Parts: sequence; structure tokens; C-alpha cells
Amino acid sequence: MTENGISFDTDILYCKPCKAFLPDHESVTKHIEGDSHANWVAAMDDLIDGEFIRLNAYLSSETENVFCEVCQCNIHCTLQNIEEHVNGLSHRGNIAERLKPLNGIFKVENDDELWCKVCDVYIDNTVPNVLEHIDEDDHHMEWFMEIEDLIEEQDVSIVNYLANEFEKFAYCNKCNVEIICNAQSIEQHVNSESHLNQFS
Repeated sequence: MTENGISFDTDILYCKPCKAFLPDHESVTKHIEGDSHANWVAAMDDLIDGEFIRLNAYLSSETENVFCEVCQCNIHCTLQNIEEHVNGLSHRGNIAERLKPLNGIFKVENDDELWCKVCDVYIDNTVPNVLEHIDEDDHHMEWFMEIEDLIEEQDVSIVNYLANEFEKFAYCNKCNVEIICNAQSIEQHVNSESHLNQFS
């Protein structure tokens, strides 16, 4: 119930997202699957996907706000307020800054450009260019999809590789070894007998 913003208000079930009391005959499951609630959830998911916005405190009725982690601020929870926030220049800039170390993007001596370690290319140091490169560059997206497919459920981390300009290795937490951070080396490692034995 709390995951869906439903709680008791003086012995009557109340849905916070829909701003409605549930009739006696309506179960929580039926309400959650209904159009009104499902549409709110779908619209909210679309709005906050990848935006570092937390809904938990709002849904559990602790507050009327959602929290934006990148801007470190509360936003009164309406779809319109959140849409205005995530489309604002300040939030877009903070998102770009947050995404750089998660995507292997680093400053260079020339402040006008950034270097993408994953693609080995220089991009203009502007918020739209950073977001466009991360979200729309085929090579960048393909690299991440390939590597993430390989390391899924393998306990292999690429966090240090992406966050450190000079790091060359991924790290296997199961085997406690470094692996050259490219698809071929990671694939060889996760399919090796020594790695597979760690899971048996």
C-alpha cells in the first residue's frame, strides 16, 4: 500500500496520488490497477525516469513533497511542478554534472570541451551536448549496453573505470581481480572456469 501512496485515514483507505478515498467495495489491488491510478503512475514514471527524484517519502505520507537528489531540494508533488523542475535549466545542468562521472566524461584543459573516455571523443562542454552524447550517441549507448549485459549478475564493477580518467580496469568482486575494461576481456573473464566456480 505505501509503495502506491495508499494509507488509512481514520479507518478509510485513502489514495494520495488520486486524492480519493477508496469506496468500501473497492480493493487496493483493484484501485491500483484502475485507470486513474495507473495513469498517474505511468505519467510519474515517465517524468522522473533518470532524473534522480525520490517519491518514497511522498508515497508513505511523510510529506507532500518529492525530493530531487541532484538539486538537493523538495518539490511539492504535482505532475506539473515536477515537469517544470526537471525541464528547468538548473536541474538539467545538475543532471549533466551528475552523469559525467557515471559515463566516463571528464574535463580537459580547454574548458570549452569535455573528453568521453568510453568513445575517445571530445564534446562541447554544454549541458545539451553532454545529455545528447549520453542519451543519443550510438557508440556510447552500444558500449554501455554490451558491457552491462556482460556484467549483469556477475559482481563485476565498472564504477571506478568510469569515474577515474586514468583507470583502465573493471573489478571482479567475486574473484578479487582487475580486468581490462573492454567487452572482450570482460567476456573472457565472466565465462572463465575460475570465475564460474565462484558461483557454485
